[in-house]
Amino acid sequence: MYKLKKEVLQELKELNLTDSQREKLTKLEKALDTEKKDHDKQKKEEKSQNGFTKFFARNNGAFSSKTRKDTQEIER
Repeated sequence: MYKLKKEVLQELKELNLTDSQREKLTKLEKALDTEKKDHDKQKKEEKSQNGFTKFFARNNGAFSSKTRKDTQEIER
């Protein structure tokens, strides 16, 4: 979606615009870029959090199975 909006803004820039129209277009472009950066940052944080969760889930699962084996040996 970002690429499409960016393309439209570029096409609009090529038109014969007044200074105020050009200024509004520049503000829209800056807002779009900011929105994209925020979105990318949020996605990166979510991806990092998912990796963190998976890492601990994997390690806890391995630890749990070892603990179960130790418990079973003690019971014998």
